Amino acid sequence: MEDKAIDNSRWDADCDAAFEVALPPRWEFRDRAWGSPGVWRPFPEVVSSEINALARRGQRRGNINLSGCELVVDLQDMVAVPSDQYPVPRMLRKSARQPRANKRALKQLYARYAEDVEPTDHPSGPDGIVGEKFLQLFQDLCVDPATDVAALALASACNAVEMGVFRRREFICGCAVLEVDTLDALRKKMQELREDVLTGRTLPEVYRYTFGVALEAPSRVLPLEEAQQYWALLLHSWSLREEFCSWAASHMKGKGINRDLWMMVLKFATEVPADLSTYDENPAWPVVFDEFVEYYRSQMAAG
Repeated sequence: MEDKAIDNSRWDADCDAAFEVALPPRWEFRDRAWGSPGVWRPFPEVVSSEINALARRGQRRGNINLSGCELVVDLQDMVAVPSDQYPVPRMLRKSARQPRANKRALKQLYARYAEDVEPTDHPSGPDGIVGEKFLQLFQDLCVDPATDVAALALASACNAVEMGVFRRREFICGCAVLEVDTLDALRKKMQELREDVLTGRTLPEVYRYTFGVALEAPSRVLPLEEAQQYWALLLHSWSLREEFCSWAASHMKGKGINRDLWMMVLKFATEVPADLSTYDENPAWPVVFDEFVEYYRSQMAAG
């Protein structure tokens, strides 16, 4: 797709929307009862996150809690009103954060790989990086998407909703998160993305993301064989991974992995040592782990 084929005004609007997802805005309030009149004060990060969640859901009004005081937030009138007997409205304003990514440079990078993707009225954009162009992108990044966890980490940064597809806003979002706008800069980020997952820094979020993107609608469970492939990528240092997968292949044949079990595997892999010495300290493990531990301990006892 040629750069000029992408309308500049539409591109700018898509960038602004994607930047807000990548770097959620901070929210501030002005309250004459606190400090000097006219002083804008930032909400705590957790409160800003609640307000951003309201905005993402398209809600005009919602309740938040600020230091034990319940406030009714109105995002159309941009006020927050305490729910006490004599409420004094507090004015709201949104403080946007701009990423270190140039819109024009990012457009040139995206256009190099983009093509029209149905449906063209998709909320994340009328086009995307898909198919051969998707593979070409990763080839240019020196990453094998089938075997390199860096590919999953990039998809997670983009928050791509479909495996093997980066829609326009998704790709912009990922580049904004990573603060890159050229192919060379993105290529240099791949090692960092890989190391962050393998060392555990971003493993929980990439692991959680992987389950959702790997599902094929309307299914809510992941086939065991596919789960094992992702465990090999994401849980490479789990010392009991091969034993668990081998046991699961024979004892869980025909069963799928739901989200709860998927997340418990991560907990088991990262919190329980190879000798299983701390396993019995937590009585809340699912039955599947009880059965695996019983099996594994009997195998070890038998020599």
